[in-house]
Amino acid sequence: MLEWWEAPGVEGRETFDEEILFLNSLAETLDLPRWAVAVRDLFPRWGFEPCAHRFFDGLEQVLAMIGTGRPGPRLGSCGDIPLSVHLRLLAWGQDFLAWAAGKEGGHVEKFLRRRSPAREEAARAVGEVLSAVGHGWVATDAVLEAWADQAHFHLTQGLVDEEEGPLPQLLRHACGYNLWVNLERLAAGIDEEKVPKVLVCREALSELPHLAPERMTQLWLVLDALSRWLKRRSPRDGAQAHVYALLGPQDPVREWLVASLCKTLKLWQAYLDALQGRKHRLPSLI
Repeated sequence: MLEWWEAPGVEGRETFDEEILFLNSLAETLDLPRWAVAVRDLFPRWGFEPCAHRFFDGLEQVLAMIGTGRPGPRLGSCGDIPLSVHLRLLAWGQDFLAWAAGKEGGHVEKFLRRRSPAREEAARAVGEVLSAVGHGWVATDAVLEAWADQAHFHLTQGLVDEEEGPLPQLLRHACGYNLWVNLERLAAGIDEEKVPKVLVCREALSELPHLAPERMTQLWLVLDALSRWLKRRSPRDGAQAHVYALLGPQDPVREWLVASLCKTLKLWQAYLDALQGRKHRLPSLI
């Protein structure tokens, strides 16, 4: 079983180990209510990651759970694809199909500039697959398998082929914030008649500073706010004041939860720093 503090790529027993020992020993001295343990198990770790569309919505929910003393459903996990994303995927699918039929291609028009039988077949395949996503994985897999069997061109075969093709990979990780950039890579690859590479999971996180620097800023803001709350310092600004309001009044159980959440976010920050060759000075919990 995963430990509550584990994050992918981070060996928690080797990183801030004294803090983990401190938090675990603190838990043994407290009479923890069931709700506190349930909320702790919803903290960011493998399967609840900063690349998800709604990661920060889910993180805000966790803050509110600490404040209200009540666990509940959480957004932002791996596989969480909002309705707005489904609608945009459908729109992209229809644009691919329109272009393949010789009509205007909307979103994909600026990427698909040259026509050929291979490009049109590939665009048709992508359009049909994207249009099937809203019907669930069974329907999507059926369309992928059908195109893998009937494709006439190597380009289409390379896009849909089994699990390693960029289209199955892209859709398996459609919960990632860089989904739209991956779709652009797909369209550009079709135009070049080359099977493109899509960036998902760890590679998606490596793109954060370039594609979504605001996520890096927000993660650091929350981490800093948690540290200041624990030290009973005033919030730096209105955004941190909002975090304080969600956390509620200080007591031993909430302090343990906030310290544990701070620890998981420190591990994520260390992981992101390692991906990007950077190093933040992280706040100490001891």
